[in-house]
Amino acid sequence: MPIDLEALARLIDSGTHPANPAPGEKEAKNSVLHDENPCRVGYPAPTRQAPAEPGTPPRAGEVPGGAGWVPGGVPGKDFADEHEHKPLLEGGLPGLPGGFSGGHVATPEAGVVEVAGLPEGVEGFELHYIPEVGPGMGELLDILMRQPVLGMDLETTGLDPHTSRPRILSLAMPGAVVVFDLFGVPLEVFYPLFSREEGPLLVGHNLKFDLLFLLKAGVWRASGKRLWDTGLAHQVLHAQARMPALKDLAPGLDKTLQTSDWGGPLSSEQVAYAGLDAVVPLSLYGEQKKRARAMELEKVLEVEHRALPAVAWMELKGVPFVPELWEEAAREAEREAEALRGELPFGVNWNSPAQVLAYLKGEGLDLPDTREDTLAGYREHPLVAKLLRYREAAKRVSTYGKEWAKHLNPATGRIHPSWQQIGAETGRMACRKPNLQQVPRDPALRRAFRPPEGKVLLKADFSQIELRIAAAIAKEGRMLQAFREGKDLHALTASLVLGKPLEEVGKEDRQLAKALNFGLLYGLGAEGLRRYALTAYGVKLTLEEAQKLRDAFFRAYPALKRWHRSQPEGEVVVRTLLGRRRTTARYTEKLNTPVQGTGADGLKMALALLWENRALLWKAFPVLAVHDELVLEAPEEGAREYLEALTALMRQGMEEVLGGAVPVEVEGGIYRDWGATPWEEEA
Repeated sequence: MPIDLEALARLIDSGTHPANPAPGEKEAKNSVLHDENPCRVGYPAPTRQAPAEPGTPPRAGEVPGGAGWVPGGVPGKDFADEHEHKPLLEGGLPGLPGGFSGGHVATPEAGVVEVAGLPEGVEGFELHYIPEVGPGMGELLDILMRQPVLGMDLETTGLDPHTSRPRILSLAMPGAVVVFDLFGVPLEVFYPLFSREEGPLLVGHNLKFDLLFLLKAGVWRASGKRLWDTGLAHQVLHAQARMPALKDLAPGLDKTLQTSDWGGPLSSEQVAYAGLDAVVPLSLYGEQKKRARAMELEKVLEVEHRALPAVAWMELKGVPFVPELWEEAAREAEREAEALRGELPFGVNWNSPAQVLAYLKGEGLDLPDTREDTLAGYREHPLVAKLLRYREAAKRVSTYGKEWAKHLNPATGRIHPSWQQIGAETGRMACRKPNLQQVPRDPALRRAFRPPEGKVLLKADFSQIELRIAAAIAKEGRMLQAFREGKDLHALTASLVLGKPLEEVGKEDRQLAKALNFGLLYGLGAEGLRRYALTAYGVKLTLEEAQKLRDAFFRAYPALKRWHRSQPEGEVVVRTLLGRRRTTARYTEKLNTPVQGTGADGLKMALALLWENRALLWKAFPVLAVHDELVLEAPEEGAREYLEALTALMRQGMEEVLGGAVPVEVEGGIYRDWGATPWEEEA
């Protein structure tokens, strides 16, 4: 008997389910047990059958793949005969009132499998399992497309979208969930659901994972405005740097089957598990949306969700990487580290802080410790200078050595890092496996990030964006005027602090001004400024000089000083210009969270615009996002036009977040690699 998809479509369209009966109707028998509120899925009694011939299409109601579930056993193993043939399960997963069950009739006498007690807050639901395309599929999809909100989840045969396949798509609505076996129902069937700008809001958890597979299949084309990720939403609502697991948000949710075999015959437990993974996020959505409105975080969540497809796009495309160039740089670092270690006195383990401290004290250096910023204050001492150079080379060997080749995906020959859309409490992104955001600006290393022949990297970054944002937040008039007039803020700071005319400000003066602008932005004291100027810019100051420069800086920019002093004591809520919030008691976080968080909001808005305007980029796509910098890979032909589009979209994104409070400038260039080798267009 064929699957009655038309009946299922009519049922869903009516909004009447056994777990969600119409007014005045009784709940259907065997739909939900009320004592523990589990979901119940009924089955006709399993019967033995001869195995199907290879290549035989699955019968209606059967699990594609030639094996079903037998109660009480291990999926795919039960009752196998001496030839390893396994029985088929006659019947399917019921769920339709009136007894429809994947084309079969489920009677009250049919066997019933109980799914473990439902997580807190999840109401009972009916599960409808669709193993193959049949008459009425178009009508069913039309009905699903008309739902205002759908819970969504993909189960896949593995974690890598380049080598694994989507296996199950679950779509949930109040009272019901439809589970499609994608081995029998091609993912392309759902192109209308995933490609249109208008359609149901799709609610899921860690949707970046689902998007990776949908993008790989070529079916996702919609904007992130149609997404709600319960993981991202929780992070925004609670200002958390780590996305919680779904089971953390739904106590009682059993995730045991998450790592089960999704490439072979499916068990009823797996199908029920997949359905629940769409039901649970849907159950969380209403309360999250209500809290977001009450906490005035709707704009922040809109930006996060609009950026989500771009983040998945960037991760799927990956980063070009030439391991031979990287290994060459690693070998050079090894040689340098070995040579520098040979120049250091014999008999000391120069990798041991305790031994190093003892030796340096014996040399007359009264040091509290051997941290980098402490040693930097004694850089003029020949031994300390060599030690710092040795440590720098040794770090390149240990952190950026030959091991990096293991991050190459053999299927693509590229690195596909895991991008964390919210990786810090400020809202900034993070990157791991590997952390590309921490790759030093060493040209020897950055040359290894080189695209194939005929391609270039477009590198663009927001100019002095944290200073601009801080000026807007503090309403520092002198800074804002300089930005509006297009003046060099570092030169202006040097002129004001040193009492020099602008035209007399030299390179060294400007370097000092950089240390002041960036060092004092977040409230460094005189000693902190002294250390920062030396370690970050090589500018040596005495404590007295640092104090005088600090005082002069805040005389030049009094609104910044008022902003610093206006921070209340104790725990407070701080917000970005877009509204992202964080609770903190730390003074520096009260200052840097609004600034860095606003920068993160602007970068994500730029990513959202890249995705929504990707037609302007044609074959260009993002490969890196590093705080205030975006990098795209693009064909050489048309590279300048792509760079113009990139910088324009970045400017637009940040301006939308800043609301016109301060002008935004974006600087960009075209390179053979990650900023080390400029591209020269052929004549």
